[in-house]
Amino acid sequence: MGFDIDGDLSGQVALVTGGSRNIGLAIAEGFRRAGARVCIVARADSEQLEAALETLDPSGVDAMSALLDVADEGAVIDLYERMADRFGPPSVLVNGAATRPHESFTELSLASWKAVIDTVLTGAFLMSRELFRRLPASRQGAIINLGGLSAHRPKTDRAHVIAAKSGLIGLTRALAEEGLGRIRVNAVVPGLIDTERRPGQSNPHHGEVESGRSVGTSEDVARVVLAFSDPRDVYVTGQTVHVNGGRFMP
Repeated sequence: MGFDIDGDLSGQVALVTGGSRNIGLAIAEGFRRAGARVCIVARADSEQLEAALETLDPSGVDAMSALLDVADEGAVIDLYERMADRFGPPSVLVNGAATRPHESFTELSLASWKAVIDTVLTGAFLMSRELFRRLPASRQGAIINLGGLSAHRPKTDRAHVIAAKSGLIGLTRALAEEGLGRIRVNAVVPGLIDTERRPGQSNPHHGEVESGRSVGTSEDVARVVLAFSDPRDVYVTGQTVHVNGGRFMP
């Protein structure tokens, strides 16, 4: 993985949930290349998280990682306190934590519904609320929420995912209004992205990559996220930008 961006984020502290792999890791790597200090968060797989941290910063000076359930309020508060002790309060938050199971609506359990809503929507609420509370009034901040294409082009067997990702777009607009003049809040919606899946899961887009169809990369998404993170760009907030090669045009 490796790419260049046009921007300097020196002095910024970025927090990326879902940051141990794929799009999240590409975003974290982009922050590091732009000079920001970074904390990456994942809920499971400590070995993968540590490997990602080694990729970002072998010295461990300008990057840190944390195993975290983003829907656990106490754990979120504790993370922000540890970040403040290490780097100072984050000025940029990327809400990328997600889970995307496929389950028939008639067979969808309340537990599965809550698990997706908690990870995607409740997690984004808790993480964002702490940034709002802790960012000094003298600093500009940015929150970027990672949406989902299925919220704009619905598919079957994904009612919980679509509801959560649709709610994330509403939260983006609400927080943009709350943060006017101080914290910019935007959403970036990836389209079909060629990512690695966990063991036992296949990537349905691999065949399209091989046949030459337009499928994006994690770096395509990361570039847009980093552009929204630039503290000089203070006039864009409350927006939803699609990175999908033209597969969906709102």
